[in-house]
Amino acid sequence: MTTTQDLIKNSQPHWDKYIKHEFIQKLADGTLELRNFQHYLMQDYIYLFHYCRAFALAMYKSGNFEQMRFSQQALNATLDEIQLHINYCKEFGIDEKTIYKQQESSACIAYTRYVLDCGLNGDLAQLYAAVIPCFLGYAKVADYITFNNLSVANNPYQSWIDMYSSKEYQEAAKAATQFFEELCKDLSKKQMEKIQDIFTTATRMEISFWQMGLDLS
Repeated sequence: MTTTQDLIKNSQPHWDKYIKHEFIQKLADGTLELRNFQHYLMQDYIYLFHYCRAFALAMYKSGNFEQMRFSQQALNATLDEIQLHINYCKEFGIDEKTIYKQQESSACIAYTRYVLDCGLNGDLAQLYAAVIPCFLGYAKVADYITFNNLSVANNPYQSWIDMYSSKEYQEAAKAATQFFEELCKDLSKKQMEKIQDIFTTATRMEISFWQMGLDLS
């Protein structure tokens, strides 16, 4: 069992609640109301801003050029994703002005500031422990939907499912997981306990983010 598999196992039942959340169930069967998806998309735009900050911080926390390059690539990919996200929002009736005026939700504030706090006060492994539940989790969500054939015909959210089930995203999630596991390779039992705590907390934050989409909070 890999380090990440151990972390997932020890984060239960939160991990399954994250991957199989009601938001995901409704997204998969096409019954998620448009306004809920729109709210999620706008908050996800704000999340991506702080996600970029986290990878920039990871570059600072890097101990060598190899680590720095990986976080640079992740940062560049996320920056490139911003415009794609804006264009994607337009497909669901959200213009740029509306995105920019969106007030940050409590769930988004709690999650993103927690990730940044882990990076500011911890090392690179701790920062990635806070990031990996998102990076890997979205790949696992897409796997859960596709492997169980949960998506329906003419699903208005099929493009979202396709995005995270794509070969490109799946490979990126795998690479990030391998990078994270390399960071954890020589950590002590006590250090891994801290990694587990961060991983589990970030997973709980992901659950709150889905719930924010359902509650329009």
